[in-house]
Amino acid sequence: MFSLTTSLALAAALTLSPQDAAPTEPSAPTAVEAFAPSTSAPAEATAPAESGKRELSRITLKDGQELHGVVVRQDNQVVVVELADGDRLELPARQVKDIAVERNAQVRDNGEIWFQDPNRTRYLYAPSGMMLRQGEGYFSQKELFFSSINYGLTDFITVQAGAVFPAWVINGGFNFIGGVKVGGSVGDRLHLAAGAQGLVIPGVAGGLGGTLGFVFGTATYGTPDAHLSLGVGKPFTLSNSGGELDRNIIATLSGNVRLSQRVALVTENWLIPTLGTGTGDLPMLNSLAVRLFGESWAVDLGGIRVPGLPIPIPWLDFAYNFG
Repeated sequence: MFSLTTSLALAAALTLSPQDAAPTEPSAPTAVEAFAPSTSAPAEATAPAESGKRELSRITLKDGQELHGVVVRQDNQVVVVELADGDRLELPARQVKDIAVERNAQVRDNGEIWFQDPNRTRYLYAPSGMMLRQGEGYFSQKELFFSSINYGLTDFITVQAGAVFPAWVINGGFNFIGGVKVGGSVGDRLHLAAGAQGLVIPGVAGGLGGTLGFVFGTATYGTPDAHLSLGVGKPFTLSNSGGELDRNIIATLSGNVRLSQRVALVTENWLIPTLGTGTGDLPMLNSLAVRLFGESWAVDLGGIRVPGLPIPIPWLDFAYNFG
């Protein structure tokens, strides 16, 4: 059984700052040295760069290989790359296809390259206050029946579209889901967002359609690697006869903490006043899941505790990130 204390135990972790650069002036490579660690840089060339910053880059070679490291020298003859473990490679410039700065990666003290969690904008279902950037998005498949796409129109506006596709095979079960989220950051650690989401069922409410949904606001504190969110929402209904806001306010407390390069722990807890009516139990849905992820994918495996049920409901979610 999961409890609210799981959420409260998640604290925001400090992000690592890039280390100071130490550019060198290595000699031109020979054919044998072209992909070997460089050891011939003169001592006087190891002074820190004026900027004092190291930018991690993705170096793509013409044969399709990709490297990640700090470019410490680049000219029309050679590209010198310092890898995460401190070794240096001298690459002939003619073999390098592209060099792009990695905006969302950092080199840890142990030499591991950690990419930013692409799923920082959401928990299991509830949103965080962090936003997708313009052109960034993801496809999510929840519990094998709820499919959705989220896309960043700008750095401050995200839109959502989806459906419960299995319901389409049921007579009159056509439906679609739409949503919008607007937000931004106040400093490095405080992130605020608000929006709305609705499930539209055209075949109900006298044939003119009906919408069930909620409006919400979310405040998140932390970094992409560790953050805690408090959200409040109000359900609403729309039909051919008008619209109505539910009198109850739903609150969520959610958290995410990254345990390693590709593993995070996620919890999401919903306080729903009408849920515990007649059960004598706290009217909350509690959840806990392990998130396994890479640069462009994530899988959530966990369970949801529902008042009155003896065992948690299994939770499975797959997401593919792009942009």
